[in-house]
Amino acid sequence: MIAFDEARSVADAVLYEGYLLYPYTASATKNHMRWQFGVVVPRAYAALGNGESASVFSELLLRDATPAARLSLRLRFLRVQQRSVERSGGDAFVPVDALRIGDDDYLSWDEAVAEEIPVEIDLPLASDTIVQFSLPEARTVEPIHDASGTLRGRIVRHRDEVYGNVTIASEPADGLRRIRVTVENDSSFAGRDRSSMLRKALVSTHVLIGVESGAFMSLIDPPDEASASLLPCENEHLWPVLLQHTEADAHSSPLVLCSPIILYDFPEVAAQSRGDMFDATEIDELLNLSVLSLSDREKREARATDPAARAIVDRAEQLAAGGLMSLHGTIRSFDDEQPSPGSGHVVVEGVPIERGSAVRLHPRRRADVWDMFVDGKDAHVQGVYEDMDGVAYIAVTVDDDPASELHEWYGRSLFFYCDEIEPLEART
Repeated sequence: MIAFDEARSVADAVLYEGYLLYPYTASATKNHMRWQFGVVVPRAYAALGNGESASVFSELLLRDATPAARLSLRLRFLRVQQRSVERSGGDAFVPVDALRIGDDDYLSWDEAVAEEIPVEIDLPLASDTIVQFSLPEARTVEPIHDASGTLRGRIVRHRDEVYGNVTIASEPADGLRRIRVTVENDSSFAGRDRSSMLRKALVSTHVLIGVESGAFMSLIDPPDEASASLLPCENEHLWPVLLQHTEADAHSSPLVLCSPIILYDFPEVAAQSRGDMFDATEIDELLNLSVLSLSDREKREARATDPAARAIVDRAEQLAAGGLMSLHGTIRSFDDEQPSPGSGHVVVEGVPIERGSAVRLHPRRRADVWDMFVDGKDAHVQGVYEDMDGVAYIAVTVDDDPASELHEWYGRSLFFYCDEIEPLEART
């Protein structure tokens, strides 16, 4: 049995990438054009020539598969759900954009429901295997009452019927086995409006694939002997990355995520993260601080926009100072033999420069306006760093900066090349 549970944190981050962006309000311009990743549209809409696709596919190489190897797939996507707020008008209900009842706001908005289609396949395949799926139309009604119990309105949620298929193909490839997984949207749709079309689309589409006997090869970092075999592999809107890293093998894994976002092999969600903020490439600390800076009106709108937005605002307001500091960059692993970052040294004009050294700044490159402000200023070195090319950088705090102690405590520094500092200590 494939253990998908450990992979779901990464898969869920992909599933909700871009679902709702800061400031998490329905009125924000960036939230008017939603769902840009992994959108598989109905064929009729793709035929309009708008650059959207009605199918996506991924190819992988499987090695060490026994004759009884079994593939387990989980097709996962978001299904758009229309949420309409209606005001009670006596014998009828009137659709409205927003409704305020007491201290609570209700907004019309498109939500999304997570769907998962399981597929089990035994290898080898005599021919392509096509698995069809159909999700029926659904409608729910939620009444809205005021504090006295009077019916003031209702929330109507509606999901359109969505159907499609998953096709699995398999063929030998230089002693390995090439697996091709294709996802197609066969839903009916007539029209040109993208917002309406999204209710018939598969959004944030991705596929988890596991094998009980065998391992998938990395397309990013394949072993040398498999490089030539991987060249013919094609991927369109789905990119396979390995999951469940083991020390024994960094080039293959029995579990793969075919993602609409290009990731490195063995991606992980940081243990320090307190919850999804729908932009996995952003910094949790920055986003939480930004949420705290929202006005009361913006927070109120965000809470009314989506239950997920409400959770983000509530979590940020409840985050204690210690919890916020834990998000401020963490070195997760260093071997005992490796020095800590910034602990190195470099020789400038015959003087060793290291953490604690006194220097005078002479910026040469005028990279930004701060170079003008600190020219000729005395500073103390907070660390000596190297980039990937071996170029040394000196991190400093300026002595007469009133906030220098705060910067030093918080770990913020200004960075300069070695030829931009003058040692203030005697040469050795």
